[in-house]
Amino acid sequence: MIADRNFRCKAGELDLVARLGDVLVFIEVKSRQRDNFGAPAEFVDRRKQAKLLRAASFYLKPFGANPPACRFDVMEVRWDPAGKPLVTHLPDAFRPGWS
Repeated sequence: MIADRNFRCKAGELDLVARLGDVLVFIEVKSRQRDNFGAPAEFVDRRKQAKLLRAASFYLKPFGANPPACRFDVMEVRWDPAGKPLVTHLPDAFRPGWS
C-alpha cells in the first residue's frame, strides 16, 4: 500500500513510501530510455543512497524512538521499442552501512 508519493524535505525527495505489513519501504524509481550508460539502478550510487537515507530520516522523525522496520527498494523502468514500460522491482536494493 502506497503511504506517500514525492515526499520532499530539506534533505531531498523520496519517490514512493509504501507499507508492506509492518515494514516501511522507501522506493526510488529510476527510468532510462536506453542502457547506453548503465542500467537505471546503477544510478542509485553511494551519493544517491546517502541522500535517500537523509530524506528517510526526516520521514521517520514523527515515529520518535520507535520507528518501524524499513528497507530501500529500487524500481527500474525501461522502455521497449514500442514504448511499453518494462518495470523491474529490486527489493532491499541497499542498506545503510552496506559497502
